[in-house]
Amino acid sequence: MPLTSIERIRMLSDEFTSISDERLTMYIEDASIEVSSLSAPEIYRERLARYLAAHLAVLSISKDQTVIREKMDVIERQYSDPSKNIGLLATRWGQEYQRILDELDEQLTPKKTINLMVI
Repeated sequence: MPLTSIERIRMLSDEFTSISDERLTMYIEDASIEVSSLSAPEIYRERLARYLAAHLAVLSISKDQTVIREKMDVIERQYSDPSKNIGLLATRWGQEYQRILDELDEQLTPKKTINLMVI
């Protein structure tokens, strides 16, 4: 069962209006499977699925390269390698997904303490 909806993803940004409902549904299904396998509390699951689906959708439509160097005299332009942007940090939605996961990990990981007993 999908954890989020097409409407909720489209509310994030106008960049999702150009993506078909069928493609967004596929990304939602993929994200829902991924998030369902996490040990995240129920109240976070919809948000996680929404941001992960948005991340996957943006990756599918962004094919442009970023100019990382430009020379003026003898015109020269160097572009970034799109394969270096693989991962959650490639989009703002993936970054937010990772931030939530990191926050949850901090909350759910027991704090290490030292217990000293003198006999």
